[in-house]
Order: sequence, then structure tokens, then C-alpha cells
Amino acid sequence: MISLENLKSSGHFNVITLTKWDVLFKQWEIDMNLYLVYDGELSVQKEISLQKWEFKTLGLLGIWNIVWEAALSNDKPKEVQITANRDTTLLSIEWKEAFPKFVKAFPSDGYILLTTIIDIANTRLLRANSELTANYEVNIAISKIKDISLSSIYKLLLVFENILWVEQIMYFEKNLVMDEYYKLRYDSKNERSLRNTIIKFPGGKLDFERLKEEEIVVSKYKRYIKLSLWKENYWFILIGRDKKDFHENEEKLLRNTAASFVAIIHQKRILDDTKNKNYVKSAL
Repeated sequence: MISLENLKSSGHFNVITLTKWDVLFKQWEIDMNLYLVYDGELSVQKEISLQKWEFKTLGLLGIWNIVWEAALSNDKPKEVQITANRDTTLLSIEWKEAFPKFVKAFPSDGYILLTTIIDIANTRLLRANSELTANYEVNIAISKIKDISLSSIYKLLLVFENILWVEQIMYFEKNLVMDEYYKLRYDSKNERSLRNTIIKFPGGKLDFERLKEEEIVVSKYKRYIKLSLWKENYWFILIGRDKKDFHENEEKLLRNTAASFVAIIHQKRILDDTKNKNYVKSAL
């Protein structure tokens, strides 16, 4: 990969500094520049409400990430807004006139930069396709559920494990009687998968050290997702890998999967409550 210092000292790139919350460009603006993150971090945002001026963060861009590589082939308006998450330095170059001059002056560096842009664009496309495919498979798995029970939830977790390319999935349910206590119901690393271990998490926050105290094995790379209803956290899903960490698109996929899953287990809770009420009525 070409050195950012070489690009900076070439005389063909402008240096831009942004402070936290500065906007590099707004959604639907036309900008004819290519940007490289020299230092700092940018947030990629999509406008979701014109009336309230609300944005959804689609991703984060760190050092050596390229912003708006599409400028090399078209001059269409931006479909996202780019905002600085902290003080950030960028290298920018105008693509119609300045970029060809740079390639002509530094053919070797220009070639490397172009191949890097292609690699980054391909990686983003592959990750987006993987996310769409995984979301589709998750929805198919959910649609095939015939009866909502613990068994069907555990089978769904196994499907998620395969779709999300992970080695471990753990499922915790909150104890509705004892506050801060959760029951570990499912652990794919356990020989039998099904568990019934009660663990106290102070403040209702999953604590990896508490799991170690209970001699529960957890993957090296892990993320946990809170599953909530009405701002109350009732469940956790812990997802782990042993060989590689999760990248940004995968974390977004995990959140989307969790959102689909919470609807299923909430429906199970409603069914269980109905059964319990009917049982009490029949016993009176």
C-alpha cells in the first residue's frame, strides 16, 4: 500500500482539517473530490427524517479509508453525509484535472492508489452483498417457525450461528423475580448446548469476568447485544469467534439479527403468560 506521507508530500493533494462534528459534505451535494483519511475518524450518515433533521450512522471510516471513490467515474450527488467523529485530517484531490496530473507525475504511486481504490470498493460491495444475503437467510429461518417454543428458539440460534459465521452463541434470559439475575439458557460451546445457569450481573450489564468466575468458556473475540422491550433489558445474546474480530458491517448485521430475534422471544413470552393465566383460571 502506498504511503500517505508520499501522497501528502507529492504536492498534488490538499490537506483538510476537520474538528469534531464538522461536516465534510452533506447528503445530495455534488463534490468532485476524492478524500483519504490521514488521521482521525469519519462517520457515514444517512438522512432519515427531513422534518427532524435526523441521521442514521451507516459506518465509520478510519485511517487510510477512501471517501467518495465514486468521484472517479461520476459526478452524481452524494447519497450520504460525512461528519467528523473527532478532530480529523484528510487528503483531498480533485478528480477531473488534478488526479490525472498526479498519475502522470507519479505513475507508480498512481497505479497503486487506483488498485487500492478498486480493492476498497470491491470489499465494500462484497460486505454489502454478504449482509443482504445473511438478512435474507435470517428472515427465511424466522418465517419457517411453525410454533414458538424454547425448542424453536434454540434451533433459530443454531441457524444464526451458521449464518453469522461465528463459533459461539450464548443466550441469557432475565429472571423476572430477582433483579440483576440472568439465566444462561443456551451455549453452543457447551457439549449439550442447553444450560440452566443463574448468574448475577450487577447493574444488569453482562460482565465477562463474571462468566469466568462461573467457569464458563467464552470466545476470544466477542460481542454482546442487549435485547430490550420498552427500554427494559430482558435478554442478552453473546456472539463469539476464536480466530478473527468482527468488522463494522458484521456488527451491523448482528444488530439487525438481534432486532429480528427479539420479536420472536417476545411473542413466546406473550404465549407463556397466556398459558399461565389460563392455568390459574382453570385451577380456581
